[in-house]
Amino acid sequence: MTFWAVVAFFLVPFVFAVSGGYRSTWQFFGHRDFLQLTVRTLPILFLLIAARIFAPTHTLIPYSVSIISYGLLVALCSSIRMVRRLEHEIVSGESGLERVLVLGSPESVVGAIRMLHPMYGAGLTGILVDDEALVGMRIAAVPVLGNCSEVARTIANHNITLLFVTSADFPTIQEIIQTASEFDVPVKLLPSPQDLIDNRVRVSKVLTVEAVRDRKQVIASEMAPEVIQCLSGKTVLITGAGGSIGSELCRQVVNLDLAKLIVLDHNENSIFELLNEIGRRPNLKPVVADIRDRDAIRHVFATERPDVVLHAAAYKHVPMMELNPCEAVTNNVIGTQVLVDAAVEFYTERLVMISSDKAVRPSSVMGATKRVAEIVVQSRASRKVDANKPATHFACVRFGNVLGSRGSVLPIFLRQIANGGPVTVTHEDMTRYFMTIPQAVRLVLQAATLASSGDVYMLDMGDPVRIMDFAREVIELSGLTPGRDIKIEVVGTRPGEKLHEQLWNEDAHVVPTEFTHVFRVRAPKVDPAFHEMLTALTAAAEERRDDDVLGFLHVLPIDFKTEQPSRVAAVLSRV
Repeated sequence: MTFWAVVAFFLVPFVFAVSGGYRSTWQFFGHRDFLQLTVRTLPILFLLIAARIFAPTHTLIPYSVSIISYGLLVALCSSIRMVRRLEHEIVSGESGLERVLVLGSPESVVGAIRMLHPMYGAGLTGILVDDEALVGMRIAAVPVLGNCSEVARTIANHNITLLFVTSADFPTIQEIIQTASEFDVPVKLLPSPQDLIDNRVRVSKVLTVEAVRDRKQVIASEMAPEVIQCLSGKTVLITGAGGSIGSELCRQVVNLDLAKLIVLDHNENSIFELLNEIGRRPNLKPVVADIRDRDAIRHVFATERPDVVLHAAAYKHVPMMELNPCEAVTNNVIGTQVLVDAAVEFYTERLVMISSDKAVRPSSVMGATKRVAEIVVQSRASRKVDANKPATHFACVRFGNVLGSRGSVLPIFLRQIANGGPVTVTHEDMTRYFMTIPQAVRLVLQAATLASSGDVYMLDMGDPVRIMDFAREVIELSGLTPGRDIKIEVVGTRPGEKLHEQLWNEDAHVVPTEFTHVFRVRAPKVDPAFHEMLTALTAAAEERRDDDVLGFLHVLPIDFKTEQPSRVAAVLSRV
């Protein structure tokens, strides 16, 4: 018996080494590896039987022992490898923190599970299939939680964080993506080999805003010490808190040592989603109110006494405001008036209004209302209610195009690319300045720390970017070829659009600040006739007289130029 033990001790590793048994990875051990293991160990069985035939009589052992030894060897080797695979899957699942749902036909789901197991392991939470008979059963050890029409219920009940769809031509894929997006759950297509062969999908990268522009970050990602010191122990009010800029402001200041953070928006759903994201905290107060409602805003200021106001509420879409000039004035101008009046009345320390580079020599209603709002802020900067108390510091911050904000060019390009094109550009020579949402927000916070009397702050955003070149760049970064995979179409400029934006007027007095890449544009004196004309403008807007509003915007000293001179001439004749 000792003889056979010695033979087996040396024979097993020798056969494994010759047959390649040590070149298989254990952490991905599967049924094919098991079959290969049984084949690779068969020479051991044959050699033991051969040794039994030709060995001396006194060393004979039964044939059954050789067969049992072979079976035990296969079982032991397989068990060790399976334990290693399970350990890998558990660790991978715990470290990934993803809860994955797989959706598709039973045939495609099986292959998808095998592909996803090494990456997500225990994170594979469940499967949705189009076969009712399989509900409640398991496929590849993953439970079938329901049919494909139960996406919403499954995501909600099982806290799903990632959804894989296993077929490019799944009949309800658009509805599935729409449902998942409502829960903020990303959807990824896991195409089958047949999908690729039939050209139902193209291999490309999933692109994000940060992947496109964060390679050229201008501002450091760390919060400036001056900002932390300025806001520490303060009550901060953020208007438009549910929007792209407002919500990012909330994210960046919510973890500072604030006395209170008041998040105000007229859209209750936006506030609800914001609170779900940043969490409900004792010093966080949501307020649903319209900045045009003077009584509501005065009540907020009277009860909460904000020290710092970050004013991000505004209508910003150029073509939409061309069709709704009265709404643009009531929100962007009157809303700003209400806020600055309340800030002065209740001794707010600082108010920063977010403006736009479209306010420089405006050619659109939106840009014109932003320029009027800038002058409103500037005109209030020197006003004091109580001579014994310091005046409110007022400032404006002008942005270029903020990538990733709602309705901005990059999300539109990405959506068009995802739909297979074309990517639409309004003019071949159009240029724009670009910055990311975090960059824009850091500028606002830095401007809030500076003593100001209505000055405008700008970020050095480098050279303007040609939109046509930017469209090509986005397509290429998606792994596709412009003109071949995705076409680019020139569709013509929209009402109110300029080919090139300016950051400031040629005669502006621009000086550096203590923050690198942040410049101060000194505010010029306000025209004495401005307030009288402003009163006429706001009255016309409140009475919903669109033509008169357009006329007053051209009369005001804001250098408003339009591309429809004939219409303006007719309007001005009635003003």
